[in-house]
Parts: sequence; structure tokens; C-alpha cells
Amino acid sequence: MKRDNINYLVVGSFVILVLLSFFVFLYQIMGSNGPTEKYFVTYNNVSGIKYGTPVAFEGYQVGQVEIIEPIRDEGKTNYRLTLSIEKEWPIPVDSIAKIVASGLLAAVTIDIAEGNSDVLHDPGSEITGKEAANIFATVNEVASDLRDLSQSSIKPLLDNLNKQVVSVSTELTDITKNTLKPLLENFSKQVEQTDMVNKVDTLINNLNQTSEDLQKVFNTQNQKNLTTFLNNMSNASTGMNELVANIDDTRKSMDLLVSNIDNVIGDVNYMLEDNDGKMSASLTDLQKTLSVMSTHIDAITHHLEGSSRNIHEFTRQIKENPGLLIRGSAQVEEVE
Repeated sequence: MKRDNINYLVVGSFVILVLLSFFVFLYQIMGSNGPTEKYFVTYNNVSGIKYGTPVAFEGYQVGQVEIIEPIRDEGKTNYRLTLSIEKEWPIPVDSIAKIVASGLLAAVTIDIAEGNSDVLHDPGSEITGKEAANIFATVNEVASDLRDLSQSSIKPLLDNLNKQVVSVSTELTDITKNTLKPLLENFSKQVEQTDMVNKVDTLINNLNQTSEDLQKVFNTQNQKNLTTFLNNMSNASTGMNELVANIDDTRKSMDLLVSNIDNVIGDVNYMLEDNDGKMSASLTDLQKTLSVMSTHIDAITHHLEGSSRNIHEFTRQIKENPGLLIRGSAQVEEVE
């Protein structure tokens, strides 16, 4: 009996311990793990929000939703939420409380996006709220718009397009039967009668032969020669430009020379006109001098011939005996 009481006591203690652990765990996941402060936020729609919905600050859970209170204002119902947030948690006044969901099937949460202001919310103040987009409602609206668009626009458009296609098909069939077919038959007859195929073959052969001849003409060597010729022409063009420039310089020099010659001729003419009497006297004296020289030219020539013989003899004796320049000797006159 005593042992049974001990067993009951142990089992009861274990059950109580498990229950306490469960409540502690539940208390932790509910977000109430310490002193909290109250803040408020207002939304137009609170789909998925209920008591205990987690409140996060930039993704970190800092509290939960405590109260959801509907408020009627100007004919419209809004919902004022009381948020229980950890005590002394800094929340800038320009922060925004958004209703978000991590996935299509995930529970919604309220995530506070931190602002940039240095001023913080006081406990009990109002945080700016922003509703989340309802994906399913948006999809329903889009589906409704698509249905209306299909019935009012796309379907009539397709009907009209179908009518136009049928009309175009009928017209094409008529054109094919009444126009293209006779035209092709007539063209075939003309080709058979005029032997056009043979002429086209001949033309193609001529074009092929011409292409081969052009390939032979524009072979690699000819291309190199053409390139060399073009380079030489370019160099020749450069040389011609330089030659033209030199010719222009020469022309300028000739113009200057001609101008100087004109000046010299003018100076000579001026000198001749100014010294006409002196020139006449000089010519008269020169004529007299030439007359005297012509009179005595025979004697002058005789003396020059004798002097030439004497110099020749002196040169010959010096060549035969150079010592004569030092000691000398008596001159022997030659007898003619």
C-alpha cells in the first residue's frame, strides 16, 4: 500500500511537471514572455487577424494582438487593434505596421517596418497601419474582369474575325480559280511556245562563264598588283602635289626675277641715256686704240715670238742642268 502511494505521487508529479512545461511553452509561443506595453493601429480590413496574432519588428517577434475593436466612423467601419509589445522596445514615429503573410497558406502577421526618424513612439500611441493585398480577392476581381472582357470584347472580336477570314477565303478561292489559274496556264503555254527555258539556261551558263572569267581576272596576284598600283597612284598624287607647290614657288621666283630684270633694264637704259656723250667719246678712243694696235701688231707679235723662244730655251737648259740656277753660265747666242 505504501509503495502504491509512492507510485501515485511520482506519476502525479510527472503529470504536473508536463502540464507546467506545456503552459510555459504555450506562454512562450503566445509572445507574452515579459513586461509589455500597449500600442494601437487601425485597419480597414483585418482578414486573418485574431487574438494572439504575432507582432514582429522587421521580422523579429516582439508581441501579439490583444484586442480587436470595430469603430464606426463617417459611415465606414474600421478596426482598431491593441498591440502588446515588449516594454521599452524602440519604435520610430514614421514606422509602418503592415499585415503580411509569408506564403499563400501561411498565417498572417503584423510586421512593423522600422522608420528613419530619431523620435520614438510613446507607449499607448497610434502606429500607422497598412493593409495587405488580398491575393484571392484580387484574383477574383481579375477573373471577373477577364470574364466580362471575354464576353463583351473578345467573343465579338473573334466572331467578326471569323467572318472576315471566311470572306477573305472566299475571295482568295475566287481569285485562284478565275485569275491565277488561267494566268498560269497562259504563262505555261507562252513558255512552251517561245522556248524560254532554253534561253534561261543559256543565260545562266553565260553568267556562270562570266563569273569564272571575273574570278580569273581578280585573282590574288592581280589584287596585289591593283593594291600596289593604287598605292603608287597615291604616292604619285602626293608627289604631284609637292611638284605643283614647287612649280608655284618657282613661278613666284620667276615673277620676282622678271621684275628685277625689268628694273635692271630700266637702270641700264637710264644709264645709257644719261651717259650717251661719254659713251660716244669712249667708243672713239677705243677705235683709235684699236687702230694703233693694228698698226704695230706685227712688231708686238715678233717680240712675243722671241720671248717665247727664249723661255723655251731657258726651260730646256734648266731641265738638262738644274745647277745653272745656282752657278750660272755664259749665254751662247744661237745663230740662225
